[in-house]
Amino acid sequence: MLKRGKKSITGKTIGPHGSQIKRIKPQSTRKIIRRYHFLLQRKQLLLRWLNFQDTSTLERDDNEIMELVTLKSPEFIKGWKIRGDSLKSRDLKIEEQLVKLPQSGKQNDPSQLCFYLGYIMKELKDESGINLYQEASRMGQDANRGGDSSKILIRWIKENEYDLTDSTALEIGSLSRYNVISTCGIFNSVTRIDLNNYNDEDGIIQQDFMERPIPKTDNNRFDLISCSLVLNFVPTPIERGSMCLRFSEFLRRDRPSYLFIVLPLPCINNSRYMTLDYFTEMFASLGYKRIKYHEAKKVCYFLFLFNEDDKSNESFKNYSRKHKLKDGPSMNNFSITLP
Repeated sequence: MLKRGKKSITGKTIGPHGSQIKRIKPQSTRKIIRRYHFLLQRKQLLLRWLNFQDTSTLERDDNEIMELVTLKSPEFIKGWKIRGDSLKSRDLKIEEQLVKLPQSGKQNDPSQLCFYLGYIMKELKDESGINLYQEASRMGQDANRGGDSSKILIRWIKENEYDLTDSTALEIGSLSRYNVISTCGIFNSVTRIDLNNYNDEDGIIQQDFMERPIPKTDNNRFDLISCSLVLNFVPTPIERGSMCLRFSEFLRRDRPSYLFIVLPLPCINNSRYMTLDYFTEMFASLGYKRIKYHEAKKVCYFLFLFNEDDKSNESFKNYSRKHKLKDGPSMNNFSITLP
């Protein structure tokens, strides 16, 4: 019997259920994933500007979005139709406007916002686009491409003999149940969630971490949270801060617990509002001690040890607004502000 990821006699790669795995080139994989997350960011921003109070529910029901927004403005349908049947053809003028949308000052133009939302939703709802994104995400996690960030995490755990006996883990933004964190045998169970997972056949729950019910006891909390390349896709600095605050609600307090974060390297080393020291000190104010850090070519890895008693309300206040730490023409504006 062929095992997962093995090749048949013809040389074709076979998936876990005997299906042939579609291969996507690494460069195309990155473009597809970046595009999909960009559209999701803009969708969330538009919904907020259009004053949809229960956006968490709407994000899980795109049909309801389309029905309600169409009632708000017929421009939604115009935006939808302008894409046509081929999603490969994009309107360059609209694409440029979407890139500049956060600074556009169009919050008070509901017709234009509905038009943009229709344009975006056409691509997000297209079945071939969804399937392509899911496949690109799996390719990005392919161990053969070095894309599984949890390899670093598990190596650290084993090298330093962190005590994770009878432990549980929560993986936010999970893309595969075959990655190292799920198959290493260290954890009794790994709960995998992802905002954009459209079915649960791969053992991944479609769920927004910010809407996940907060556990009331340590038995329902986790020994480790893995959050790989998720925080950088949260749309605004204050929402990123809210996510950082929320991590501790899901970590055990009765024994050592850990937080693993992966970010694109430019978020840390090329931002006007963020540095390695600033990021570390901000998390220290939330009760986290950085115990491991590693920089790769394009991403950086953090492992924090959480201690509820180390929280500092006084230090916490220092991170309630952005601080320009450095500047330069090619730098980005990634930042986190604690609410």
